Amino acid sequence: MSYARINNITFISEKFGDKIQANYCATAPSGFPEAEILTFVRTGPLTASLTSIYPDKAAYDRSADERKKRMAGNQEMIANVDMQEGDVALVHINK
Repeated sequence: MSYARINNITFISEKFGDKIQANYCATAPSGFPEAEILTFVRTGPLTASLTSIYPDKAAYDRSADERKKRMAGNQEMIANVDMQEGDVALVHINK
């Protein structure tokens, strides 16, 4: 069963949010190669919601070190992160 991580992030400033967004969009696919789906949704000037979906919990667990490294490298630009994880019940893509 697919497994997901959802990060709701509050940035210290809009400028830092822009910087993190640009970096994540450019590097996340190679940084999280087992992720089947990666999203970065800017929900406001100071907020974003990032979702990553993995084929299973084991793949999710293997991504933890990369997430920790990225969070540590961005900690001075982030005011708060609320991270949730869980089994994915539905992935629907309407093309």
